[in-house]
Amino acid sequence: MVKSVLLVCFFILLLIEASVQETVQGFIGESAVLPCHPGTRQLTVITAHWRYEDRKNVYDIQNGKGTTKEQDPEYKGRTETFPTEYSNGNFSLKLGNLQKGDEGSYCCFIPEFGLNECVSVQVEEKPRGIQENPGSNGGVETTAGRIVSLLIPLFSIALLLCV
Repeated sequence: MVKSVLLVCFFILLLIEASVQETVQGFIGESAVLPCHPGTRQLTVITAHWRYEDRKNVYDIQNGKGTTKEQDPEYKGRTETFPTEYSNGNFSLKLGNLQKGDEGSYCCFIPEFGLNECVSVQVEEKPRGIQENPGSNGGVETTAGRIVSLLIPLFSIALLLCV
């Protein structure tokens, strides 16, 4: 009985861990902010690399400075980061003029920690009649918060069963 409960707990926790990859949704022609926050670790060298599908160079931050020197041409003029936030551990990337072809997985790699944070991007046509709210994030919506809020009760039950 104990073994079966532990096995169930293991699979539930595995499912929770696998389901929390963040998804950013945006609209064609607008911008999306792709988050990269490795935590509150103290950074001595500020270096981060953004890649699309592990194939294309989207943006590099080297020694605290953004560079597009080796950037894939399809991202030229469409990327920006927030340099004043680097020291706070924020290496988020703003990707402008979204196109359907921008859909996929974007990863932020921070070599100093061997950290690889990935986010899935979904791009949709902007529905007719929807006007942009000045307080909104340019039509961008993240779903990780909703997923986590749905998984909290499941995690609580799993925790109760495991204890």
